[in-house]
Amino acid sequence: MTTTTTATSHGRIDVGDAELEYWERGPRDAPHTLFLVHAGVFGEWFRPMFDEPALDGFRVVRVHRAGYGASSRPHGHLTLADHARQCCRLLRELGIRRALWVGHSSSGCIGLQAALDDADLITGLVLLEPAPNPAGPSSQVLVREVVGPAMAAVGAGDFAQATDTFLSGVDGPDYRAAVTARLGEDAFDRIVRDATFFFTDEIRAAGEWNLDPERASRITVPALLVTGGATAAVTSAYEETATILAGMLPAARHTVLPGVSHSMPLQDPARVAQLVADFVPR
Repeated sequence: MTTTTTATSHGRIDVGDAELEYWERGPRDAPHTLFLVHAGVFGEWFRPMFDEPALDGFRVVRVHRAGYGASSRPHGHLTLADHARQCCRLLRELGIRRALWVGHSSSGCIGLQAALDDADLITGLVLLEPAPNPAGPSSQVLVREVVGPAMAAVGAGDFAQATDTFLSGVDGPDYRAAVTARLGEDAFDRIVRDATFFFTDEIRAAGEWNLDPERASRITVPALLVTGGATAAVTSAYEETATILAGMLPAARHTVLPGVSHSMPLQDPARVAQLVADFVPR
């Protein structure tokens, strides 16, 4: 691990039952650490945002969770609590004792679990369209029209079709434009490689996870729930979940970022980064 105070570093750290790939930048003695934890399907959702100038002055850590990128592949099933534990262990191995968790979709749920299990470490949550759990009525449509067909493609061994079906259904039919613009022409092929883990393990873990009102009442850190203004044209499931969570979490507020949808970290990383930076208490 490097010991420089401001240079970007990249490596892998043993967290006990996995090795996690990570990147970090910014001063080690910064008053606030931002922990960028990617959503499911692929590990590059936060890659463009990591370098945004709005995050200068913070210590910023980006991770590939187990099963993604160059992080190790799990030998057995991982629950969302397992992902939370591994991510928190990574922070501690880096010498970080307090961090704001920036999550997206399924990693929003993982962040909520981390705030429950390691309350001394997680000082706040910025959750970009957390996965529909707790779920509103539109999630049933999402399962029937998106998740079901995607899993049927998985059953047929066609992970490319499964990936396209899923991302089209949650991000909208033009999701590839944002992916290609930010991550390159070969991005979809890389996504499909990562998506194998998502479809064979993480999607099950997301279905197993549950946050009831009693558990939610114990998450007392400040939380910002973000939905995209353009998401409703694709699905109302994320808006419904954000509204439910805003009523369950003691210190949560909900904001809408106009002009973006579920792919917001790729669609407009500068605005998302600024929103995160503005949420940090000064």
